[in-house]
Amino acid sequence: MNPSKRDYSILEKFNLERKPVGVKFMPTRPKGIQRLGKALNFCEMLKEAQTSDPFYVTKGDFHCVEPMLLGFEDPEPILVSGLFGGKEKLFQEERACRAMYDYLPYMKKDSVHSVAFSPVDKLPFDPDVLVITANIYQAQTLLRSVNYSTGEAITAKFTPVCACAWIYNYPVLTGNMNFIVTGLGLGMQALNIFPAGLFLISVPWVKLGTMLENLNEMGAERLSRAAVPGPGGDEHRKRVAKMMADLREEIAQ
Repeated sequence: MNPSKRDYSILEKFNLERKPVGVKFMPTRPKGIQRLGKALNFCEMLKEAQTSDPFYVTKGDFHCVEPMLLGFEDPEPILVSGLFGGKEKLFQEERACRAMYDYLPYMKKDSVHSVAFSPVDKLPFDPDVLVITANIYQAQTLLRSVNYSTGEAITAKFTPVCACAWIYNYPVLTGNMNFIVTGLGLGMQALNIFPAGLFLISVPWVKLGTMLENLNEMGAERLSRAAVPGPGGDEHRKRVAKMMADLREEIAQ
């Protein structure tokens, strides 16, 4: 297990209330990390990791659908048939719940043995995905941090049920940054893990370097500016109009 060599100190400038958490999907039992020692839902483990030492979980440490999502077990007929979701009235009919399982991102069978979690300031590994909990002002800049140099679209993909699959699995499997807003995931709401309205931003390892490099380039002043209200309509329009006039003059020369 290779330790993380990335410098995450730029994230300290956001004054995040909750620590970012690194997550790693491992084909073997990790060395030097303790097993959690209690069973939680997959989404609960994010909150647990924000205030704990690094830990790992494996088969038998979960309460919900995670063994199927992580490839530990074959699909449970009660779940993938849509029967549970239909009876629970999470969906109009079983068929809608059944269709959802065709969209969920799964780890391949037997490809994962353990999942390791660690707060960012104690990372003993290079994470597959970094999950950042942020308010809307912090999220504005964090979500822009990749778009800043690539121009690529900022998108969110999730289902209200099995939101954990989109927080952890989807970014790792696709290489795409993703986010959900707390209060939209039904399971997380039922478990009362976080207050509603926070952004859970999942950054896969292939985007981490870009994010951190861009945040450092954007600078502390720009990072803090997002939390301050804008100057207002008239002043903003005057500033933009002057900039456009200056640029037209530059082009004309």
